[in-house]
Amino acid sequence: MSAMKKRSGRIIIFILLILIAASILAFLLLSRGRGASRGETAIAPTPAFEIVDIVVASQFIPRGQIITSEVLTTLAYPKNQLVQGTFFISIEDAVGTKAKYNIDPAVPLTSSMVIHEGGGSLAAFDIPAGMTAYSLAVSPETAVAYAPRQGDHVLVVGCMLISDVDTSYQTRLPNDTVITFGVQSTVESPSGAISLAVIPPVDPYIDGDAVPRGRYELDSTVNQPIYVIPSEVQRPRLVCQTVIQDAVVLNVGMFALEDSLAAPAVAPAEPVATEEASASTGPVYPGSITIVVSPQDTLVLNYLALAGAKLSLALKSAGDVAQFSTDPVTLQYIMDQKNIPAPVKLPYGVEPRVDTLLYPAFDNYILNQP
Repeated sequence: MSAMKKRSGRIIIFILLILIAASILAFLLLSRGRGASRGETAIAPTPAFEIVDIVVASQFIPRGQIITSEVLTTLAYPKNQLVQGTFFISIEDAVGTKAKYNIDPAVPLTSSMVIHEGGGSLAAFDIPAGMTAYSLAVSPETAVAYAPRQGDHVLVVGCMLISDVDTSYQTRLPNDTVITFGVQSTVESPSGAISLAVIPPVDPYIDGDAVPRGRYELDSTVNQPIYVIPSEVQRPRLVCQTVIQDAVVLNVGMFALEDSLAAPAVAPAEPVATEEASASTGPVYPGSITIVVSPQDTLVLNYLALAGAKLSLALKSAGDVAQFSTDPVTLQYIMDQKNIPAPVKLPYGVEPRVDTLLYPAFDNYILNQP
């Protein structure tokens, strides 16, 4: 019995040893497989990308500046991601172009950011498609004391004088009249006898014979008809209306004929005392404002300017692009809307007689100095 127990114990030990050995062998095989897989991943070849240089701004480039090599540098860029014709790949190709917009540092330079030589004006890129630019001659009184700046929204007011004209002659009424044939007229002699007289004809081509055409009116004093002619030429009637409801200011003053590099700062020279230098000079005004309007409004403004209408600008609120309609303003409109009565004819008046309204000048006042 004891011999059988010893034999079975040895068998169990051998089986345990075999299982332990198998476990160790399996662990070693698995560890080697994992290590081999990690080794393959580590030494896998990295795909090769071809690198090219693209041109970027090395410093801030303001709008309108001619680009030089001092404000440019290059940056490595994958060639397979480069769209042909988008970026500059040579600094020499970008030198001499002009910046359309403000370009920040490290921004890649593209062909759409610059204007090449002969590529048109810089102002043309600020005009939306389908719109045009029109310049108005202005003064401080007609341009809100030059408050508008580029990008502001303004409206344009037009005022004109209207007169009655003869539709056939297209001349101002009333027409001049002359007698070109004999006319019978009753004439009372000193003795009281009434007879017929013939008024001789008048040559219409002799200077001084023509008189303005008038009309007959019944004189209530003598109860007789009288012929009334105007004492002066026809007075035109003033009317004002908003002709452009919304326009964007493109520029104030004259555009530069040539864009050049900014000259280095130079210390101002010492002033030389001369008679011309000592003379006082007044303020210098831009003289014109250019606005962006539709092609049809360009024709309207051009017609009004050639017709002698007075145009003025009114500054709108920031960001206000609303279109609105206004009523034309005449003397009757002001009298009715502002409740201004016509002055009554009185048997007295102020002295001295005033025929023209003038604001007193500053030198007519006694100013109190602080």
